[in-house]
Amino acid sequence: MNRIKGSMYIKILIHIALFLSGLTLAIGTYHIFNYLDSYTTNTRDFKETSEFQSKFLKYVERVAVYVDYREKGYSGSIGFDSSSSDISSLFEKEVDNPKTHSKNDDASSEKEKFDYYNAILNQTNSNFLYYVKNLNTGSVYASAALENKVSKANEKSKNKMTLKEYLEHVKLTNNAYLIINTETEKYATNVNRNYQYMNDENLSWVIDYIKGNVINGVDNTETNRGDYIICTTIVNNFPNTADEFGTMYHHFNVLYRNYSNSLHPVPLSFVMLLVFLILTVFFTGHSKDSDQIIIMGFDRLKTESGLILIAGGIALFYTIALRLCKYLYQDYNFDYSILLGIGYSILYPFCMFGFLSLVRRVKKNVLISNSYLHAFGLKLKDFIKGFLAERSITFRFAGLLLLFSVIEAAGFLIYRYASVPYRIQLFLFITILGYLILFYVTLKQVIDFKIISHETKKLADGNLNHKIPVEKMHEPSLSLALDINNISEGFSAAVDEKVKSERLKTELIANVSHDIKTPLTSIINYVDLLKKENLNNETAQGYLEVLSGKTWRLKTLIEDLVEASKASSGTLVLNLECLNLVELVRQSLGEFEDKFNIHKIEPVLTVSQEPLYIMADGRSTYRIIENIFSNVVKYALGGTRTYINIFAEDDMAVVSVNNISAAKLNISSEELMERFVRGDLSRNTEGSGLGLSIAKSLAAIQEGTFDIELDGDLFKAILKFNKLNSYTNETRIAKESDLLP
Repeated sequence: MNRIKGSMYIKILIHIALFLSGLTLAIGTYHIFNYLDSYTTNTRDFKETSEFQSKFLKYVERVAVYVDYREKGYSGSIGFDSSSSDISSLFEKEVDNPKTHSKNDDASSEKEKFDYYNAILNQTNSNFLYYVKNLNTGSVYASAALENKVSKANEKSKNKMTLKEYLEHVKLTNNAYLIINTETEKYATNVNRNYQYMNDENLSWVIDYIKGNVINGVDNTETNRGDYIICTTIVNNFPNTADEFGTMYHHFNVLYRNYSNSLHPVPLSFVMLLVFLILTVFFTGHSKDSDQIIIMGFDRLKTESGLILIAGGIALFYTIALRLCKYLYQDYNFDYSILLGIGYSILYPFCMFGFLSLVRRVKKNVLISNSYLHAFGLKLKDFIKGFLAERSITFRFAGLLLLFSVIEAAGFLIYRYASVPYRIQLFLFITILGYLILFYVTLKQVIDFKIISHETKKLADGNLNHKIPVEKMHEPSLSLALDINNISEGFSAAVDEKVKSERLKTELIANVSHDIKTPLTSIINYVDLLKKENLNNETAQGYLEVLSGKTWRLKTLIEDLVEASKASSGTLVLNLECLNLVELVRQSLGEFEDKFNIHKIEPVLTVSQEPLYIMADGRSTYRIIENIFSNVVKYALGGTRTYINIFAEDDMAVVSVNNISAAKLNISSEELMERFVRGDLSRNTEGSGLGLSIAKSLAAIQEGTFDIELDGDLFKAILKFNKLNSYTNETRIAKESDLLP
């Protein structure tokens, strides 16, 4: 895994994918918001936009003004160059909306105004067509583009088409037209009226102006020229890209195409950006040769210094990118999306360098610790800790409230009276700082008391050597924790004294047992001498047999008692050496073969691994196995099998002995392991009740375990030792007290 996380090729590929995802997201988002800044999401046709409807109404108003000039007798030819693709110079002479003309507006001659409208409305191949007929005089006014189209259509067709017929044809086939009848004051249009440009007020002005009812913005109903039919329409698909409609149509199509092409890539690139950003964070700081997080030289700077350098670098590169993009736009007319990509490419490397530096600092846990703020906080902490040392809780609480009050008062005074820049921001910072200090101190005390409560439960569970960690605590929790630690030390001393007392008792038992053993040996010897005498009295012979059996049983009991006292008093000396546990068990089985046969018990040995080495004392380990087999002989049901399994479990060598008890086991396994407790409550068997207790003590002093499990009449003894991986000649002498905890 380290090789994958530390692979330079994978990191380069992830960075390339991250860069491209971010670039796609930035450009796509720009296209979407650039379109939505001018249009709505459901606008898909240029003729549905407010710009088109406003411009269309503007041209209808120009037709009204132009016809008014023609009715006044103005005519003439303008110098229109059909080869020109830019007519922006014509629009520089745009006059005010005729609705706002005043009597004193004489900035240009009427002839110049007529020439202006004539130039706009009668461009060759214009996308805007108009047809106006005076119903009283029969005069017809039509756009030059319309006349050109009719003449071309008549050249190709045998049936001559009038201007009116051609305009009707255009109206039927075009999807943007407006027809006005000034006689009935009604109009028909298929232009979307959502933006209220084609409303009664605006079209009523057109009707009044073309009829001569409005002259220079003043009502003049006395000069009514009659009624008109006004037909205006737009050529489909705006084939002429030189006029206003063509330019606006082309601009809309570019925006809409970019918008529609960005709708799907933007969310996809956003998801990819998140995925590759997560991968970048995951791979950052790893190396093939180390499991540790690797930081660069820049990351070793103080956090604040690094942030200042990164912010300064970003500001510098932003200025460079801004100036470069401005130069390319002004001198070479680059598209904004291209400029955005250039700026993104300039800023991305430095921003990513700063971001990854922060990531490595966080992973290495040095973001806060390697900062000036942290160093200042430590010094402030030491100062406050020294100041508050040995003070009462009441004093500390009063000092905390006083500090909080001073901070809040300082913030209020700055907000109310100080004349400094960013006064409100400074007030908010100081106020929030005061609350944060109060919150931190309160929360820290709650956390400390929670730790004390949790750690005290461990003491209550019997772990008297456990200490409450006080390194990160503050007063008054610190004093309480130290007092509890002192109490635990007192309890531990009392427990040690109790253990010592128990060992003294054990030693006393051992000494007394030794004193009893000496006269008992004499009794046994004299009983043996009496047996060698030829006593003809059978009753006396019976008494000698009983006396001999009881003395030997008493001797065994005393020996067990002495061994049990030694095992629990720490006086045994162990000769630890490498033993083959399988061989030791087989040797013990051989020695118990006759006893197993006498009691009709069949041992079944199963070995899963051989050899199985342990570090143990041979004599003590043999005594454990002997006690287990002796327990089987005494208490197992005759005519059954006993199963001995030897196997390895993790790092342990295990011996498991299973047998069926002859008597009911109405006792728990814990009670059965205690001293002087036997499986048969009638106590008619030979056992002393010390065998299992001795086996458990001997296993414990060799860093092993001995446990028993009861399931009905099934008795199971389990012996475990630490396993050695191979044979070793190492031996060592150890005292039991050195091994016991």
